[in-house]
Amino acid sequence: MSQTLRIALLATHPGFTLSYGRVGRELGYALERLGHSVTWLGLPTPRGAPAAHRNALLLPTQNTPMAISQWLTAHQPDRLISVGDPWMFMGLPRIVQDAGVAWTAYFPVDGRPLPHTWHEWLHDCNTPVVYSHFAADVVEAAVGIRPNVAYHGVDDRVFRRLDKIAAKEKVGVAGHFVVGTVCANQQRKNIPALIEAFARFSHNKPDVLLYLHTELAGPCWDILELARHHHIEHLVHATLDYDAQRGISDDDLCHVYNAMDIFVLPTMAEGFGLPIVEAQACATPVLATDFSSCPELLPDDFCKLRVKAMLTMYRNIEQAVVDVDDIVDKLQTLYAAPSRLTELADKSASFAKRFTWDACASEVLAT
Repeated sequence: MSQTLRIALLATHPGFTLSYGRVGRELGYALERLGHSVTWLGLPTPRGAPAAHRNALLLPTQNTPMAISQWLTAHQPDRLISVGDPWMFMGLPRIVQDAGVAWTAYFPVDGRPLPHTWHEWLHDCNTPVVYSHFAADVVEAAVGIRPNVAYHGVDDRVFRRLDKIAAKEKVGVAGHFVVGTVCANQQRKNIPALIEAFARFSHNKPDVLLYLHTELAGPCWDILELARHHHIEHLVHATLDYDAQRGISDDDLCHVYNAMDIFVLPTMAEGFGLPIVEAQACATPVLATDFSSCPELLPDDFCKLRVKAMLTMYRNIEQAVVDVDDIVDKLQTLYAAPSRLTELADKSASFAKRFTWDACASEVLAT
């Protein structure tokens, strides 16, 4: 697209390092590299305002829809791009209609079927764009619209292969075979499945550790209590003083990924799964549940964890329960075959190069 656009990007404030804050920031930077003018309309979080960020307006926690409406009406951007789940923006169709602004909704779908309350919302959107082909299939089956697909990207200047021995020393797991994950402490991530699998895998292996980059005490599970239940509390290491809103620096996160020999995400579903591609960009092989977007992000069928059952979750969305036996078997296989692990690491690093934020930005703007 050669025309220069004035774009308003509505997402979690880009000063936040996690989730939609990261996606909104990197997408906005990529749009700027394509020559467009970007203003971030930053949604706040319960932790308050982040540090100042260029061209970003922190929206108020009170009367947020009114603030969005007033800004759009006053500034009349060429395009509004919202980044986040439909439930975050249910009032947006009326706002953009009143303001007379073209609206691109860039959103995830992490299960099926599509909630009925989202159907009309989709029809009101000028251009729907989703994070995966799985999501596009679910949307098309529900409303007869095939949305564009724009995968998230990964900055390979930030998330890259480092010396693994040095990374393990920096993270505090030197001399160990490290199984790990990076995820929120929430039900959908199914952390108990990883803890159970690791407990079984670790039997008679004095050199293994489990590294968890997550909140240890809630909001969903008490991780240390789960570890004690499986008698592996002495094998669990974690990012100290982890704050789910603040996160850690990208450099520190890169070292966390590199310190892991295997990354495991036993998730019930993902809208995208950014840590999957970030870990692979660091040449850390990933095992993830064979459901939703995850299989699209994995370079080898071996990396796809078998689904044991399906459960109907919040909003009547069906999501997957991973087979813990398959996690254990695959950890055993890679632990016993260093050459296979090295081969998968190289394959993962190469595969991750196809995910770029510039490609994401181009797809989001495609019509």
